[in-house]
Amino acid sequence: EPSDGRIEIGGVDVREMDVLRLRRSIGYVFQDIGLFPHLTVEQNVEMVPRLLGVGRSERRRRAHGLLERMGLDPRQYAARRPAALSGGQQQRVGLARALAADPPYLLMDEPFGALDGVTRAQMQADLLALKASLRKTMVFVTHDLFGALRVGDRIGVMNRGRLEHIGTREDLVRRPASPFVAELFAHARGQAALLEGHAG
Repeated sequence: EPSDGRIEIGGVDVREMDVLRLRRSIGYVFQDIGLFPHLTVEQNVEMVPRLLGVGRSERRRRAHGLLERMGLDPRQYAARRPAALSGGQQQRVGLARALAADPPYLLMDEPFGALDGVTRAQMQADLLALKASLRKTMVFVTHDLFGALRVGDRIGVMNRGRLEHIGTREDLVRRPASPFVAELFAHARGQAALLEGHAG
């Protein structure tokens, strides 16, 4: 519940919604992935549809379809346990699980923060491709400014609990709404220039 103001989803105050229904309308992807280690990949992906009473054959069809969409051949990965997967593969399973009940909203809480740079870049590229086909509202929480610029349509910059700016990439870079946002992007440009200098 908000300490102040209102939180609305689809124009409706969340305090007027059934909590269970609200939670089930949101797919969650966590930084630490949170897969159940004792379940197979298929069982992890099926978890929310199973709780919603979806039949076994439909759950399996959805799970296998989503694994394929994530680049994980179900014939090879469905029966594996999470410990047998790489970090990037586990995160793909976590994303498939979040989408298994076809929620209208997807909340991604620093989903790639624990991944190495190469895997993170690949996951961002995969998310961009997925975003174009899913047509869902996604909220992507990150401390990675370059990642936010890469995957975000509208980007909100938070500072000590306050939303300082929300807008497109161009808005943020060219028309920062506060000194904090201007400094943040000046620092990012400096980092980028430093990396380019090392690459040269």
